[in-house]
Amino acid sequence: MKKSLKTLLTAALLTVVTGYSAIGNALPATEPVPRTKQFEWMSLSTWYQKHADDVKVAEAGKARIVILGDSITDGWSNAPSIWEATFGAYHPANFGIGGDLTQNLLWRLDNGATEALNPEVVVLLIGVNNFLHNNTSAQDTFTGVEAVVNRVLSGYPNAHIVLQGIFPYGEMPDTPERQRVKAANTLIKTLADNDRIDYYDFGPLFLEADGRISTEVMPDHLHPSVQGYQIWAEALGPVVSELFNVEAQ
Repeated sequence: MKKSLKTLLTAALLTVVTGYSAIGNALPATEPVPRTKQFEWMSLSTWYQKHADDVKVAEAGKARIVILGDSITDGWSNAPSIWEATFGAYHPANFGIGGDLTQNLLWRLDNGATEALNPEVVVLLIGVNNFLHNNTSAQDTFTGVEAVVNRVLSGYPNAHIVLQGIFPYGEMPDTPERQRVKAANTLIKTLADNDRIDYYDFGPLFLEADGRISTEVMPDHLHPSVQGYQIWAEALGPVVSELFNVEAQ
């Protein structure tokens, strides 16, 4: 089923007209909704174009691994050689879009991000923007992540899911932000009771011995640098490789 950018924009407009907002505490983390807030660093038209580009990849149906998330996932494009070394052998599809909430990713999955794809592995990292943009609780963010996981299970029925804990953010340890991430991840971990899901919390790998986040690893204490992506790849790569080796047997 073809979904042009015009079609996607029309669907988005209908969502907005019905009273939903992609940014706002009144919107449940489980409610699929497209981006309706324009950021200085990403226009609405850019967001919809990125999704339309992802839909084309989904319609082609060639990716053996799908990487889902927000700007942290999208940022693999800043480390292309690391991306290629980690995922290149599996015809990867990067479906990360900066600024996305669980609500936005749910909408994308409902509007073309599955299509003809039948991946063997799905890597998922989502939820930090629910904290940053909506100031949600750990419980509410968890319900959004849970909804995404359930949608991935149904949309990619033959895929094994590598579910990741939300990465820590903010320079200092023991802040309310860090505690909220830990609380959400404690809940997210319970989703791995499903045989198709493995849970990994790679967040501690980005921390210094005293719990701080260095600017060398995350320049803004949120998004990984190239060094940060190398740290992530060294942990995530073997997990993915092992899953594909198991599938090949």
